[in-house]
Amino acid sequence: MRIEPGYVEIFTAVLKEIGLDPAALELPRIGPITEAEFRSFAESLVAATRHPELALRLGSNMHLGTHGLLGHAILSSRSLRQAASLLIQYSPLQGEKGRIRLSFAGDNAVLSFVPPFEVEGAPHFLVELFFAGVLAALRQLIGPLPTECRVELAYEPTMPKETYRRYFGVDVSFNHQLNRFIGPNDRIDRPLPAANIPVAEMYRRQCEKLLRDMDAADGLAGELRRMILGARGRFPGMGEAANRLHMSERTLRRRLAEEGVSYRSIVDDVRAYLAREYLRDTPLSVADVASLLGFDDVANFRRAFRKWHGISPAAFRTSLSLRNETQMRVSSLRECDKQTLTQLHTVQHR
Repeated sequence: MRIEPGYVEIFTAVLKEIGLDPAALELPRIGPITEAEFRSFAESLVAATRHPELALRLGSNMHLGTHGLLGHAILSSRSLRQAASLLIQYSPLQGEKGRIRLSFAGDNAVLSFVPPFEVEGAPHFLVELFFAGVLAALRQLIGPLPTECRVELAYEPTMPKETYRRYFGVDVSFNHQLNRFIGPNDRIDRPLPAANIPVAEMYRRQCEKLLRDMDAADGLAGELRRMILGARGRFPGMGEAANRLHMSERTLRRRLAEEGVSYRSIVDDVRAYLAREYLRDTPLSVADVASLLGFDDVANFRRAFRKWHGISPAAFRTSLSLRNETQMRVSSLRECDKQTLTQLHTVQHR
């Protein structure tokens, strides 16, 4: 599992809300951590706060951007089914023994969750964190939830039922066989807002690619690439990036120098990468691509693209069209050859 900068921000904010000093508690490092490390942190968090609503409060304060690339990939999903598949595949709460599953029962879609471990002092911590976070994300995707939505939990309540309902925003009941969220399945394949955005599908694919590519997450430079791509074109300055990583700008510059890169080079790498993808996979004009990548002047974008790739944006797109046309012709010729050979084979055997 991995800790995104947004998670640390939520931990910090909630600790302050309940009257604790975040500096007095060792927050987890940003980046990949082991399940044992996360469990240890969760248990220390529970012991330090002794707040019964802690997990519910943490989950309900999260928004999709909190989850880094996973959240941005979900925001770019065409449907709730696609969003659910991303959650199932990449959720940091899967763990070695954890399981997230989407199933269907009659007219209902059912999202069930088996936590990877129990947190000492708060055995239902992960369940409450998961469903509070999922419901917050779901409202962000589709707005108010249908009245028939509900949460079923496989344990006795430790707080008044109304407390759970206040955080979940839907009906909740207890002592079931599984922990699950249930809602009508008529919304599962309905297009989400991102379905009508030309770059959304390309963006989702790139987020998934980075989520799969563990090499892209190695080192501080990898974390910054994830953060910058997750900014969706609003590239943060070095000071903002340092703040999100909970370090000084001087420390960030020094650590990047140790890895042999600069912040500017990382931003340019991401811009160059996205520029290729936008020009290849979307019908956006060169001016639109320049604007998406934060260039105030399209001429500056053209100069930057030529510096990155040795060719102008228009020539790059033309070369792709010619390549596709050539591939189609070759494919057509091969199909003709197959048909000719088949006809000859038929004649020979008459």
